[in-house]
Amino acid sequence: MSVLGAGPSARPPLHVVINTRRDPGFVAPPFLGPAPIEFHRSCPGYARTPVVSLEPLARAIGVGGIVVKNEQERLGLLAYKVLGSSWALHQEIRRRLGLTSPPVVPFADLREMAARLGEITLCAASAGNHGLGVAAMAGALGFHCAIFVPAGTASGRIEAIARRGATVHCSNGTYDETFAAAERVAAGTGYWFCPDTSYGASTEFVMDVEDGYDTLFREMLAQMDRVPDVFFVQVGAGVLAAAAVKFIRRRSPAARIISVEPHGSNCLQASIAAGSPATVQDHDTIMAGLRCQSVSVTAWPTLSGGVDAALSIGDERAREAMRLLARAGVVAGASGAAGLGGLLAIASDGALRSLLKIDRSATVGVINTEGAADPANYDAVITNAAQDP
Repeated sequence: MSVLGAGPSARPPLHVVINTRRDPGFVAPPFLGPAPIEFHRSCPGYARTPVVSLEPLARAIGVGGIVVKNEQERLGLLAYKVLGSSWALHQEIRRRLGLTSPPVVPFADLREMAARLGEITLCAASAGNHGLGVAAMAGALGFHCAIFVPAGTASGRIEAIARRGATVHCSNGTYDETFAAAERVAAGTGYWFCPDTSYGASTEFVMDVEDGYDTLFREMLAQMDRVPDVFFVQVGAGVLAAAAVKFIRRRSPAARIISVEPHGSNCLQASIAAGSPATVQDHDTIMAGLRCQSVSVTAWPTLSGGVDAALSIGDERAREAMRLLARAGVVAGASGAAGLGGLLAIASDGALRSLLKIDRSATVGVINTEGAADPANYDAVITNAAQDP
């Protein structure tokens, strides 16, 4: 495993682990079953989210192009997460009713089927965006909802979940501790546990969540006509990143995939360095949606075999990326801007750029995974550039 630190002294040092266990022959298994996009197209308010080109920034840092899949609004919410929770609930309802056909149930029919199940409460742990997606789906399907959030969750995120009719339980613990508490409550009450990560149990729902994110990448490929040469993808527990690796590796084995995490909350980076899943201590970061201590067991095999490098960045990079995106008309929260923050961190390092083939011919892809989900923080970052060193 190679850990590289470089860059001008005026900037914080880079924290990069090159994945020397990356398998050049890694091929993701074929996508089986129906495409979730067929279901998502039936959901009220569905629209393909845009891809935005950052041509001036691409010229400034010397790459062939930068494209942003902009998930600042998805199905009426401020993040992509609802793609996963909606498809996973589609699959869960079909399982609970013993349905084998049709493979895709349109949303209007799914809502009628949900009524046959009686009084149901959905339960999830979340730093904000997944909980909001589950709460919105609960309301749309006629279910109740209980969302558990970790200590320090922004009030704006909590209020957004509560406005969807969910009961919000505020934990005094970390995300991992909050997840465990939600799982225990669901087991003791008969609530449907709706996780977007797994630490050993509840893997079926999580795999369905991951499959739901396939819609994002199918849209992006159709909008671009080709897979980007280099893809920076942010990592919390790693389920979105696993979906990205699978989609990209099926179509472009030579593409370079770089994961991006906050300093301290770098569970994937620590795991790749160790060669096996590792847990990190909780660490405060502006990138609240990426503040996870452990990689999902469902995501680890894909990420360990398919990611080329694991990068961690400081909050100042996320803020810088938020402002650059704002100038291009893209509203991005800190977690949403992390992928671009990763590109900015690596762009000034010649050795890494050469190693990862990030040159003037390379097209770079990133995802803005959230809009202004924490409005107070977003406004503070956009209007106060002086807070960065």
